[in-house]
Amino acid sequence: MARTLFATLFLAAVALGEDVTLVKDGESDYVIVLCKDASPAEEHGARELQSFILQMSGAELPIKRTDAPFPAHSITVRPPYREYKFVSPEAFLISASLDGIHINGERPRGAMYGCYAFLERLGVRWYAPGVTRIPHSPTLTVATFDEASVPAFEYREPFFTEAFDKDWAARNRVNGASMHLDESTGGKVTYHPFVHTFEEIVPGTYFEKHPEYFSLIDGKRFSGYGQRCLSNPDVLKLAIEKVQDWIKTHPEAQIYSVSQNDCGNWCQCEGCAAITKKHGAHSGLYLWFVNQVAEAIEKDHPDKLIDTLAYQFTEAPPKDIVPRKNVRVRLCPIACCEAHPYESCSAAPNKAFLRHLRGWGEITDTLYIWHYNTDFAHYLMPFPDFDEFPAEARLYKECGVRGVFFEGAYAPGGGGSDAELRSWVMARLLWDPDQDADALVTEWMKGVYGAAWEPMRKWFDLLHERARDPNHHLFIYDPPTHPIFSEEVLAAGDALFDEAEKLATGDDIAVEYVWKARISLRYLKLARAPKEGPELDGFFADLRKLGVTQPREGQPLDAWEAEFRKRAR
Repeated sequence: MARTLFATLFLAAVALGEDVTLVKDGESDYVIVLCKDASPAEEHGARELQSFILQMSGAELPIKRTDAPFPAHSITVRPPYREYKFVSPEAFLISASLDGIHINGERPRGAMYGCYAFLERLGVRWYAPGVTRIPHSPTLTVATFDEASVPAFEYREPFFTEAFDKDWAARNRVNGASMHLDESTGGKVTYHPFVHTFEEIVPGTYFEKHPEYFSLIDGKRFSGYGQRCLSNPDVLKLAIEKVQDWIKTHPEAQIYSVSQNDCGNWCQCEGCAAITKKHGAHSGLYLWFVNQVAEAIEKDHPDKLIDTLAYQFTEAPPKDIVPRKNVRVRLCPIACCEAHPYESCSAAPNKAFLRHLRGWGEITDTLYIWHYNTDFAHYLMPFPDFDEFPAEARLYKECGVRGVFFEGAYAPGGGGSDAELRSWVMARLLWDPDQDADALVTEWMKGVYGAAWEPMRKWFDLLHERARDPNHHLFIYDPPTHPIFSEEVLAAGDALFDEAEKLATGDDIAVEYVWKARISLRYLKLARAPKEGPELDGFFADLRKLGVTQPREGQPLDAWEAEFRKRAR
């Protein structure tokens, strides 16, 4: 019988005493060893070890493939031995002793993640796609230690354009569907399609011949953008056939979404109403439908998962029905205040969501979360939620959530407020929510803003102090006239950015990131008091320089600029 390794362990690191000298005075007798059948991700991890150790110390460790006994001074990168089975397909174990360094991890990505964890112990950091910090020393030592690590969540996605970069995502151990990860980095969690799929399952073009497939609303079948009649057996048949087709055309996906359209307009027919009533919530009808799809798919594809939403009118959990084991429900706190931790916030939507979260947690241990981390009407506006989302990461872990999607500004070109900072802190917390988020913010700022980090931290703190007011709730479509952003706050921000720009002089990375961060403050001032002139012209020129394509969700920059200038006039 296979032995389960660290079955109940989340994160453990044990220092054992003496130091291991990996490189001395720019030279090393260590070799990086792979199995002959090493996976692409294991090979990638080994090459990353080789590259960063060379950049740090000047020593280039050779890479060898062998199944023979390992030499004494080796860094082995390999899957666990046959008699061991890790509790997660991304878990890893690092053991460093005077005899050698062993990095064992489950496939597809565990050993590669272990390589990155080892480099982090040596001081390497990947703060943003263009910002890597590498300490330099001709001698590298590490204390002997054993470390076992398991991610808190099986699915981890900071959904910001700046986080999609392949190398950044792999190095920071996120595996979301939108990341540009491929076989060389062990793949990722792949959806097809991603969400709101009823329109694909039963297209609107079917309405003329089959109005009975569509929602009955106030006694009439609805031809506009709405849901589908889920009690109709032909709709179920179409859904099963569509998922089977998706599996044929996109076999690389692990999860196939059978999920409601992005609206209300649910079916009120006698059949749908009866199932809804039986299960005490709209989610009961939708889960009843999706479970049948999942059961049909499981017969030929037991490894595939079916995804659906608990969103808006389906957020409340049902009774007397549970998700099948191959179903993933994504619960969406779209109405919540994002300024305050949910458990301490007085906003009614937050209290309702907590009831729903715990209710779903009682009926499934495979829950996913779709969390919101930006103002979708104002991507460029500061969004001080760093008290809130770290608290929810811990809450989700405590409630047994299996995957977290942090949705931010995701349009091509990016540019959302604090996108790189958010992505990095989120990546760390999605692996281990018990980390100190405040310390992570400070670390990132020191690593990116350099000498300018203190005024940048003061600006960050000023916004969050304002957001902590229990009467200042912050929702995902709030305007720039929100009371958090008073004229006094904006004036203080200008002074802090002036100081930061002076301190950043001579540091190209710091200059770039202070400039980018200031765009949020510039946006606040212009949006609160639109006015034509050189300041507005310069602002739009800088947005294009930055590559911003959508200052708000779904609206191209040119169209948004035309509206903005019209208001300014």
